[in-house]
Amino acid sequence: MAEQEGQEKTEVPTEKKRRESREEGQVAFSKELSSAALLAGIVLTLVATSPIILDAMRQLMSQIFRDLAQRKELSIDSIFTLSGEIFYIILPAFAPFVAVIIFVGIFASVLQVGVQITFKAISPKFNKISPLTGLKRLFSSQSLADFLKSMAKLIIVGFVGYLTYIDKITELNGLSVSTPESILIYNFTVVAEVAGKIVLALVAIAIFDYFYQRWHHEQQLMMTKQEVKDETKQTEGDPQLKARIRQIQREMSNARMMQEVPKADAVIVNPTHFSVAILYDRDVMSAPEVIAKGADHLALRMRTVARENNVPILERPELARDLYANVEIGDDIPERFYKAIAEILAFVYRLRKR
Repeated sequence: MAEQEGQEKTEVPTEKKRRESREEGQVAFSKELSSAALLAGIVLTLVATSPIILDAMRQLMSQIFRDLAQRKELSIDSIFTLSGEIFYIILPAFAPFVAVIIFVGIFASVLQVGVQITFKAISPKFNKISPLTGLKRLFSSQSLADFLKSMAKLIIVGFVGYLTYIDKITELNGLSVSTPESILIYNFTVVAEVAGKIVLALVAIAIFDYFYQRWHHEQQLMMTKQEVKDETKQTEGDPQLKARIRQIQREMSNARMMQEVPKADAVIVNPTHFSVAILYDRDVMSAPEVIAKGADHLALRMRTVARENNVPILERPELARDLYANVEIGDDIPERFYKAIAEILAFVYRLRKR
């Protein structure tokens, strides 16, 4: 709605926005990084298990030729038997690849987005089948980035393949007089070399794509000023309403405080900016207390109430400022003010005896 109103997304996304996006399955995720990590894991596993694979291929070729030489004709049963033998020979050699694919796939995902289980990302959304939405996605910056990445990968694979062919063309011509085992080892070495070069190039693309996806995701999460205001209202309440409630609370608190002013022994003033009402009942109090205080217009109201109720008003500018700044309503007056307060109370008590 904000975009329809023409507002630009200029505000940094809030924590609530990020959390909701994550719950929806919308996270910064680079498929290129996962693919590069997966291919790198496969290549490393291929190199590490090459002796096992070559040994399995030798056994496989020997088994096939031996079975074909022993059997005069091939039947369905013999084909099934031969297939089972081939499976048991190949399985131990290629089992590590399955484990690596599963582990690297999970690890690459967890490393990017953490552990997050949600089905909202795969739930059907009818707005995605809209032709207009489809056109927007087709010509979006994400589609352009995906196209450029695909072209880069295609160019890299073709370039590496071409360089390898030029480099190995002389050796390829000599394979015609080599043994099958030598050809197998040579092919294995070339595949590993080509795959390694491609992995290095794809890792560079993956690193670029990872940071691009994080930037693109951050741009998608950006909010308009109106969205921030609406979210603030939802989470913290309407600021205007909260301000009104605080104002009412202050007014009620001030009204209760004004009811205490007539009980005061004296009101100490600044004379215009601060007013502090003190009370001392030696039967129930261990020290004099501040029962009301105010500044500016509230200080003027306190003096008005004090005059209306014949409460003595004494001008002590420095003392009024110190009491207002250092003593809260209902607190005992600190000892450092005892002498000044005692003089005021003595003066008030003398006034009452007249």
